[in-house]
Amino acid sequence: MRRKSDEPIEATEAMSSARDIISKWKLQLLPSSAYAVAYTAARASIGFAFESQRGAHSFDSDRRVDFWTRPNSLAFVPKGCDVTSESERGGEYLTFTVPAELLPDRGDQMRFNHAISPDAIKAAFHLRKALLAAKPQDTLAIEAQLYALLDVVEQVQAGAYEDPPSAASMTDTRLKRVEEFVEDHLARQMSMSDLAACVDLSAGFFNRAFKGATGKTPHDYVVERRVARARKLLGAPYSTLSQVAYTCGFSSHAHMSSTFKKRLGVTPTQLMTRQVYPAPARSTV
Repeated sequence: MRRKSDEPIEATEAMSSARDIISKWKLQLLPSSAYAVAYTAARASIGFAFESQRGAHSFDSDRRVDFWTRPNSLAFVPKGCDVTSESERGGEYLTFTVPAELLPDRGDQMRFNHAISPDAIKAAFHLRKALLAAKPQDTLAIEAQLYALLDVVEQVQAGAYEDPPSAASMTDTRLKRVEEFVEDHLARQMSMSDLAACVDLSAGFFNRAFKGATGKTPHDYVVERRVARARKLLGAPYSTLSQVAYTCGFSSHAHMSSTFKKRLGVTPTQLMTRQVYPAPARSTV
């Protein structure tokens, strides 16, 4: 007779298979924290920024330049590229390397970042859920999302990728102003007019330009920032879940929990009671 504590064979096999895929692609979800790295890419690597990042980096050069990464942007570093990068606060980041047989080293692969693609956003958010989940994962689903991101990279490499025309009006300067406004006002409700006013645009035009530049609607972006702020506050001493919820602009503890479950696949309590991030040396693109 099987003991109640015994894990079903199917679940064990599913977890093992998922781990094999994660290991093969060196798939990591990196937390929002300071980092400093220097390396030569042994394999081509792909990265996705869930939130903005700022710091200094260099690629195949001794000249370091300041950078600001847009939220929801995709990046690619080819095999053999020398990389240095550092940031005082970082940002949540998905990264993985591409198996050599799937992306032959042709010598003409172009490094890029800041690519905004609905397909890449959908795939990256699915993978984040998979990495945060405690239950066995669908191996085929994980692979499908990895291949979806690889497809976007190949589209960019082939010159088939273009920013929506409306994105040109949402410059980095304007995006930074929106970001600062949102971070300063997360505890209260914000309207489209509030956000548009901080960059001197009409509400309708702002909505189109913001989505074109970030791949997300302003509302979706604000909710993501509330979730991100709440995740940082969950471990704070003397804070209840209700206090965290209200501080981050959620209407209640239940509202925050349902939002976490929908976007992350886990509840705030699950995030508080287990380690959800691996602890490797940070390697980013």
